[in-house]
Amino acid sequence: MDNYIDKRTKEQFTEDTAIREAINNIYDMLADLPKEKRLSFFGQISKPKDLDFVKEIDGIYYVVCSHFNKEQREDMITKVNRILGTEV
Repeated sequence: MDNYIDKRTKEQFTEDTAIREAINNIYDMLADLPKEKRLSFFGQISKPKDLDFVKEIDGIYYVVCSHFNKEQREDMITKVNRILGTEV
């Protein structure tokens, strides 16, 4: 592990070299892929992360994971309003 000073906060932090090596390996793997495969890779992994969440109701925790059907004609806001019964 290596120690660094954050230029913005001036605080010291430790970087785990195993994580840095994993990131570098991902960069190398992506660099070797043709453009179409790179775009496909990012298309599969990219979505707003805050759409997945955990909600606690009466002591029970519900894990909500989102997924999308690109063929669907209904947008997310309309669907949520329909599910909640608050259609406008």
